[in-house]
Amino acid sequence: MLDKEMLKAYQNRWQAVAEVKNTELQQTTIRQRWKQLNALLRMAAALGLQPKDDIEEDDIVYQRWNRLRALYISQELE
Repeated sequence: MLDKEMLKAYQNRWQAVAEVKNTELQQTTIRQRWKQLNALLRMAAALGLQPKDDIEEDDIVYQRWNRLRALYISQELE
């Protein structure tokens, strides 16, 4: 059975975990996020989780992402 002290310690541990996770997320670069997103998309496609109906809409989104990526890369090179 949990008493108040044990419950507070449990909550504090999970709060500390959440703080570390938030710090790591804030330090993630756009390039790392881009790689993570692409990995997730490739995994979803490999598992057959991508609906076939959205292919046209996906093309529009990919074009938009490619434009954003090109802008990011051009700014990074300056």
